[in-house]
Amino acid sequence: MSTRMQDARSPLNAELLSDLAKVAALIGKADFYDAISLSLTKLLRCKRRLVMRYSAFDKPAFILNEALNEKGVAYYLAGLYRIDPLHKLARSNPAPTVVNLRTLIHDIDETYLSELAKMSIFDELAVILPAYGGVTIALCCERHRLRFESHDYQNATMVLPLLDALHKLHIDRLFLSAGRLGRDATNDAILILDRRGQTVYKSEAWLRHTSAAAELPRIVEEMHRSESSSLTFGDQQVAHWERLSDDFSLAPGGGLVIIEQRSPDPLAISGDAALQAFCRQKELTPREAEIVRLSFVGLPNAAIAKQLGVSVGTIKNHRWRLYYKLDITTERELFHQFISTLLSIDQITTEVPDF
Repeated sequence: MSTRMQDARSPLNAELLSDLAKVAALIGKADFYDAISLSLTKLLRCKRRLVMRYSAFDKPAFILNEALNEKGVAYYLAGLYRIDPLHKLARSNPAPTVVNLRTLIHDIDETYLSELAKMSIFDELAVILPAYGGVTIALCCERHRLRFESHDYQNATMVLPLLDALHKLHIDRLFLSAGRLGRDATNDAILILDRRGQTVYKSEAWLRHTSAAAELPRIVEEMHRSESSSLTFGDQQVAHWERLSDDFSLAPGGGLVIIEQRSPDPLAISGDAALQAFCRQKELTPREAEIVRLSFVGLPNAAIAKQLGVSVGTIKNHRWRLYYKLDITTERELFHQFISTLLSIDQITTEVPDF
């Protein structure tokens, strides 16, 4: 292997160390996520990046977006996020980790990969970093045509402990500075209590929250019973809390409370079960259902025809009748109908077998 190849694949190089030094200098500052995600994209040799914020109850949010256009963002937030495997992972596994999207292929639906491809994202590698109050930050690196390889995953894994340590320091510094200087550390409705239950920090969003003061006595009472739990009140509002570690500078061993709007959870229904339900609801023929399935995994008409042993013209005729039946004209509209059906049948997921 050439020296140039070794340098390209090794995370320990002068440029990376310089980038991480810049990240360290921005701990507790507004440009931190820009700097840390940029250092990761350089390490992984990709130009497109996202920094996502996944929360315990609310919808995901974009902290930084250099991958999707406005339509892509709107499409994602309208419901596609509910089949985002990173969204599900962030809620179920708060530990720092590195995830290659395509290595999760058995745990996610190929329809999600197909939709990402239509938004010019072919593969994604993400570093998952826990933050506070059920919030998880994902540093996502996107590639348009090439897959991430095993050495990319290994490089990201090698720097993961350092990225996680820098991120923890960033969160700690944010709240410490906010508590001392009386400024906002976050846009979230957050309250921090010390060991004795005394308030040491309230965000502006908490102060503006009309129900926060009224619910606080009940929340504090529940906190004494459980170190981490939640209460639902008002119009789908959720207050949840967690015990802070002893090395949290602003309130060692204290508690953090965050209020969020409850949004729909990640979908529990499998892709196969959802597709069957969609085809039944739309009264599709077995051939139409097969064309829908193969379209969702990204196959064009020619590939579908080859797989089904028929002519391209036959597939085009089936597709025309399918679109006429559904009153649509494009594959994107087909997927939109599928997503709408998926959301509507989510209430019966416990009755649908997971294939």
